Amino acid sequence: MFFYFKQNYYILKSSVSFSWALMTSGYNKGDIYEQKIFEILQNRNLLSPNSNRAGAGGGADLKFIHLSQEYNLEVKLDLKADYGQKTLGWKEGIWFWNVQDETTNFYTSIGVIEYVNRKNIIPYRYTINKADLDKDHRSSDQKIFEDYVDIEIRALHSYYAEKNCFYIQIGGYGFYHLQEDILNLGTPQFNCNMKLRLRAKTVHSFPVHQYGFYATLKPVGKPQKSIYDIEQKENRAFPLIKP
Repeated sequence: MFFYFKQNYYILKSSVSFSWALMTSGYNKGDIYEQKIFEILQNRNLLSPNSNRAGAGGGADLKFIHLSQEYNLEVKLDLKADYGQKTLGWKEGIWFWNVQDETTNFYTSIGVIEYVNRKNIIPYRYTINKADLDKDHRSSDQKIFEDYVDIEIRALHSYYAEKNCFYIQIGGYGFYHLQEDILNLGTPQFNCNMKLRLRAKTVHSFPVHQYGFYATLKPVGKPQKSIYDIEQKENRAFPLIKP
């Protein structure tokens, strides 16, 4: 599987498993929306008995049934949420994640760490004593680390295809296929690109060394709304799924 940064045109290979937007633990708005989709499918006898609601595992959010076969479904509350803000550290010329989890695994799979290391940034934050850091050092780190990178949607498509997930339900937009409409449901393809932001953000204004380096990924733009929707909002039809 290959991912492309449009800005820099280099290719990275990945074999990492990740569930899109596994950003927080606990019950949140995304969990509530997923529960709603879970119940709609369940009431229509379209929910696989192997389904786990609310992102309980590392795979797809839900599993639906079509013609007695099981298929993965990713569920998103909307397009606003990012993939989770993650912090980076630096040591001996190498950037790395301060904490490894499924979100950082996904970021690595699309080339975030590789990209940051190619920039050859040597931060004052990790190269001089904390007591010697001043506002100019912090401002310099913030200026040199700040960056935005557009990421092609086929990165997302290929990623989900690797984990055998080809469909996604997005609140307010409807039901789409990702890389391929493998069930010939007549769904449109989800075509919203993503943007990576890198920033050095102040945590506390004092002491000066209280700032960190962050990566955040989120969708950009708005796809055309699907003609299908599990919620059937705005007169959209229910997907052509049959038990």
